[in-house]
Amino acid sequence: MANTPRPRRRKKKHSPLFAPLSFIVICAAVFFGLSVFFRVSPNGIEVNGATQDITAEDIIRASNIAPGDNLIFLDRIAAISRIKIQLPYVEDAQVTRVFPNKVIITVSIGERVAFVRLDSDIWAINKDSKVLEKIDSSQTAGLIEVVGLTPLAPKTGEVLTASPDDAPKVGYLADILDAIQTNHMQADVTRIDMSNPANPNFDYLGRFTVKMGANDNTAYKIEELLQAISQLNASDPNAAGTFDMSALSESGAIHFSPN
Repeated sequence: MANTPRPRRRKKKHSPLFAPLSFIVICAAVFFGLSVFFRVSPNGIEVNGATQDITAEDIIRASNIAPGDNLIFLDRIAAISRIKIQLPYVEDAQVTRVFPNKVIITVSIGERVAFVRLDSDIWAINKDSKVLEKIDSSQTAGLIEVVGLTPLAPKTGEVLTASPDDAPKVGYLADILDAIQTNHMQADVTRIDMSNPANPNFDYLGRFTVKMGANDNTAYKIEELLQAISQLNASDPNAAGTFDMSALSESGAIHFSPN
């Protein structure tokens, strides 16, 4: 018997909408899968850097992260912002997702470094000129008094704001405070005068007045200052006077005027 050729099967023609619809279905399935899995477990929030005053519970509460939250859609930037605003003493924070069901919050806790006055109110600030809280005069011991800068409506958790004329002083103050704290000088500085933003000054060790000059290379100026004082103390332990740092960046020299 002769073989009868089989009729060819016609290929099914798909609608032009088939590919887009398939893509949408696949995306929906993936989205559904992600929304179901990768959720923070009941004990899945770990906190590093907590203290007795700022506990892990305080930090978790401020972050607004809770068991059951989806790791994929977790807004880490918003969580960090909430922590810093609600807990002003937190200077830095990181939120790390650990799949499939864990979050690690790591914080660094700062401290009061200085204070500013506004009328009868006293506001403690940290090394970044961030307002920590309102304090009373009995709590100013060991803190640096900042004068020559009038804050505008200080708000806890936010960097100092000032009038347009005083605005440049805020950033420069933060640089000076940071350098002072980094070099462990806080206990030996009682007052910073920001009246002249082109040449603020502070007292040091009760024997020296330090004129900082323009706002540049602040950290370097402080390092050079400490080296100069060390050399001066070696030759004259009772020396006192004024260090002018203004020419340091140009001539590389520190000018000292003894009292």
